[in-house]
Amino acid sequence: MSNSANIQQTEKKFNEAVAENEKKINQTYDKVSSTAQDELSKVKAEFDDFKKRSGPKVQKAENALTSPSAIGFYQGLVVGVFIVLGYAKYKGGLTL
Repeated sequence: MSNSANIQQTEKKFNEAVAENEKKINQTYDKVSSTAQDELSKVKAEFDDFKKRSGPKVQKAENALTSPSAIGFYQGLVVGVFIVLGYAKYKGGLTL
């Protein structure tokens, strides 16, 4: 019977250790989850602040890049590249 008692005692200790470890794991998970949620909230707040501060600059850049003079420049650049490439092809290829 002492073997049976030892087995039961070992099983009881094992079950207690499992329960204790499960409790610690759950506490750690809750702590990590809470920390991650806090960090995510901070990052979202920083991103919103960045968007708010950069909004006027982004709008200014968009206006500059889509202005009629900028579009004319892009068209001229594309035409110039095609002229150079066409001339190079006519002359037998690009040489550097």
